[in-house]
Amino acid sequence: MKWTVLTKTILGWTAFLISAFCPPAGFCEELTAMEIVRRCDDLLRGTESYTELTMTIERPEWNRSLTMEGWTQGTSNSFIRILSPKKEKGVTFLKRRREAWQYVPSIDRTIKIPPSMMLQSWMGSDFTNDDVVRADRMVVDYTHEITGEPTENGIAYWIVASTPKPDAPVIWGKVVFKIRKANFVADMVDYFDEDGQLIKHCETGNIREVEGTELATRLTMHDETRPGYSTTLSYSHITFSPEMDEDTFSLRNLKR
Repeated sequence: MKWTVLTKTILGWTAFLISAFCPPAGFCEELTAMEIVRRCDDLLRGTESYTELTMTIERPEWNRSLTMEGWTQGTSNSFIRILSPKKEKGVTFLKRRREAWQYVPSIDRTIKIPPSMMLQSWMGSDFTNDDVVRADRMVVDYTHEITGEPTENGIAYWIVASTPKPDAPVIWGKVVFKIRKANFVADMVDYFDEDGQLIKHCETGNIREVEGTELATRLTMHDETRPGYSTTLSYSHITFSPEMDEDTFSLRNLKR
């Protein structure tokens, strides 16, 4: 995820962003697998959101961090601005529905991200452009099945396996979620290719209450094909009632 929250995600990434109170236990038991994934996927987004976060990229021989801010509007729109370091400051990223653009101030150029670039790294991280753009893809393009309901260390979970619908424009052969029943937080998400090989493993942490909603405010994506490669998103500020200009998600805002 070049990068949500975001994210959800981020951005993300992402990629990365709702209300995640737990309904009464009896109602929770009646939730379908798709509804569980939808509530989980929406946690850091809400109807609208504003976030400030740090992305730390870890490699065997080096690491670096970027700070950024992001806005989201439902599952359709997101906007990210890099604040530091100086080299990347001013880089912006816009997603509207399933289209995405990036503005690079060093060359004063706005680049539309085509489907052929969706697997490329976002800002040199372990998130991809697809991680940022997918938004509602997990709900829309996959079918979902509850494959287990374990309890570990007193915490009750759903295990949900998501597989792509025929001809769905997605890159994963299967995605497996480990989601807390109490608050819909996904402790872990595993991403498999079409051959069933584990490619990425995402784990979350630092669960805290934000405006009445319990959220995981740290997400770490591990590249299982390259030992020592990981990227962590740490959210320092989140609000679901942000002040936003009417043109926040416009192409002209990319250059501001």
